[in-house]
Amino acid sequence: MDFEDFVAQINDDGKRIDKVLRVLIPNSSLSEIYRLLRKNFIKVNDKKIKEDYRICKNDKISIPKFALNQKQENSSSSRIDKHFFEENFHPVFENEHILILDKPYNLNVHGDEFSLESIVQDYYHSTRVDNSISFKPGPLHRLDKKTTGLIAFSMSLQGARWFCKNIENHKIQKIYYAVMEGKIDKAEQWDDFIENKYENHNNFYKVSAFSEKNLNNNNAKNATMQIFPLANGKFDGKDVTFVKIILKTGRKHQIRCQSALHSFPLLGDSIYGSKKNLQKLGFKQDFFLQAAELIIPQNPINLPSHIKIPLNKEFISLLKSCGIQKTDI
Repeated sequence: MDFEDFVAQINDDGKRIDKVLRVLIPNSSLSEIYRLLRKNFIKVNDKKIKEDYRICKNDKISIPKFALNQKQENSSSSRIDKHFFEENFHPVFENEHILILDKPYNLNVHGDEFSLESIVQDYYHSTRVDNSISFKPGPLHRLDKKTTGLIAFSMSLQGARWFCKNIENHKIQKIYYAVMEGKIDKAEQWDDFIENKYENHNNFYKVSAFSEKNLNNNNAKNATMQIFPLANGKFDGKDVTFVKIILKTGRKHQIRCQSALHSFPLLGDSIYGSKKNLQKLGFKQDFFLQAAELIIPQNPINLPSHIKIPLNKEFISLLKSCGIQKTDI
């Protein structure tokens, strides 16, 4: 019987063999994997092992080629050219632990084979010579399909653990820029509550936001963000404000639903209350919300303390249409 050998790397260390095999032979069911283990078809360091064996770095995992045939047929088409990736998905920063991209508009971060997550996984396996046999890069924080800008992906287990921990304890600060309807004259902090009880609007599911005095649902979570007006303008005769937003929490659709709650919906965001249709007026986006800065504390994975990108060209075009000359951030 012919076998193919895989050598475990640092990102595989400590994982159960059955979970590693689910990655190496994804077209086999868990029951089929257990059968292969029981029949001694799969070995580690040329020895029989049980389903709960935990992989160590440098372990040699031997898998019969008949179990790998389907995977090998599929994997040949999932490689991605580095130049194509850089041209279309705009890496801002990359090291062995973290990849940060400037996400385009109208692209899902995860959910299907055409998502940014799937593309990054193909990129990882195409470019990392010593990549893990079981580790899969994944997004480390939330960014909606129609929000553009900075999104971080794990490229190592160490990077994933550090980044997730510091997102959860709010030591990594995310800064956004947007155009809101209405005139905001001074900095404000909005402290509200968001309930993930989705309302269906033409197959789009929106969340609900409440002020504290109207809160009557124990499932709602607190949502806090700070708003800093940068410039006021006019769009179609109505007041608009170019704002900087610092998130203190990270709820789904937080900026969009809180802005609507406070009567300053994002310009063009019809799901959350805007009456304007920007695409009918020639713009390529429904609304403009860009994650443009990350403030990062001292860290062991060699991330810079500040990552910042300029506003995209469409965003700048909208600002100028509003009579706002301040387009730098």
